[in-house]
Amino acid sequence: MIWMHRLRAGFAALLLACALPALANETAPPEKEQELYLKAVQLMGEGKLEEARAALEHLIELEPQHAGAWLDLAISQCSLGHAVEAERLFREIEVRFAPSVGILEVINTNRQTGCRGWQPRSFWGAVLTRGFDDNVNQGASNPVFVIGSGSNQVEQTLSPDYLPQSDGYAQLALDFTRELSQKGTLAFAQVRARRYDSLRAQDTAAVLAGVLRPFTIGNWGARASGSVSAVTLGGKMYQSQALVQGQLAPPFKLPGQFDFALSGALGHVQYVSRHAFDADNGEAGVMLQRRGEGQQLQLGLGRMADRGATARLGGNRHGWYGSALYQWRINEHFSSELGWSRQDWHGQTVYSEGLIDVVRHQSTRQWRLGGSWQINKHNSLQFEWRDIHNRENISLFQYNGHAVQLNWRWDGP
Repeated sequence: MIWMHRLRAGFAALLLACALPALANETAPPEKEQELYLKAVQLMGEGKLEEARAALEHLIELEPQHAGAWLDLAISQCSLGHAVEAERLFREIEVRFAPSVGILEVINTNRQTGCRGWQPRSFWGAVLTRGFDDNVNQGASNPVFVIGSGSNQVEQTLSPDYLPQSDGYAQLALDFTRELSQKGTLAFAQVRARRYDSLRAQDTAAVLAGVLRPFTIGNWGARASGSVSAVTLGGKMYQSQALVQGQLAPPFKLPGQFDFALSGALGHVQYVSRHAFDADNGEAGVMLQRRGEGQQLQLGLGRMADRGATARLGGNRHGWYGSALYQWRINEHFSSELGWSRQDWHGQTVYSEGLIDVVRHQSTRQWRLGGSWQINKHNSLQFEWRDIHNRENISLFQYNGHAVQLNWRWDGP
């Protein structure tokens, strides 16, 4: 993911803080203070240094003996270019907490490099994939198709081109992220190319670029992003898309320590050679997230709408989606995740009067299982398995698919 570097930065800050000697009474900070500290670490990892500084100063007011908060505050001040204040905090840490040799090295490194203020960072990543898909073309699971209505119904047998076709593939993906501001604004770009061993007409390539900006509305956290993308199929331009997304999170937790956020998106899809499929779409939903030690649970639920061109078969569509993702860390090097998603669409009008006299209903369910082995700081191996079932009341479009792939990921310095 393009956010991996920020997450690592946050974990690194947390580990450094934990390396400081325990306080004399060896009592853990109250839950509220620990949540505030973890939030500050997350803000540091996301590059939101001003917000992190404010959170750490507030935490130190509540708990003056929180060693991790003192260290992270000093590093934040140094990163902001406040050399005098950073040095004062470093000296306070040396006197108040008698830090270990490792922490003293961190302090000395900051002193030697100097507090030059914020500098934009860039992050690179590359993923090389080898995989196998048993239904590359989303071929129909039923070879018999019925057209017409009433006494005029006729059974047709689909040609092999419309039945499932399996193939292996190789894929290369590149991602790039650059900080644009000290408050966390980011520019991002992604490129992906997939080549099949035999079914070359199914080869795809995609490019995406956009900007993400976090901000606040009162005490609510918010983020907005805009992106444009283009996709080729079989070496020819196939589709372009423009997308705007937003998220709004209140300053409180739900029962069970769940974080809560509202989400929404608006998009426009254009097909180069099939303009009847052009569409405007939108969605609105809620997201729940719960973090624990070495594990994380994410849940999503929302409504969708899709307004197509006048000539599109079946007219406009509406539906709903649901998703669940559970991630857990097995040990320092291994982690896993299990995901499930479902999308249901309902058409507005008869799909094709006289030929397919039904209103289309579609339900796509997907299971995903993944695992990752972190070899070192820059390299990891990832395994992924997917199971897709697309259930339809029009048999021509109903299909099942399974795919498995092995990824090697490299994250730049």
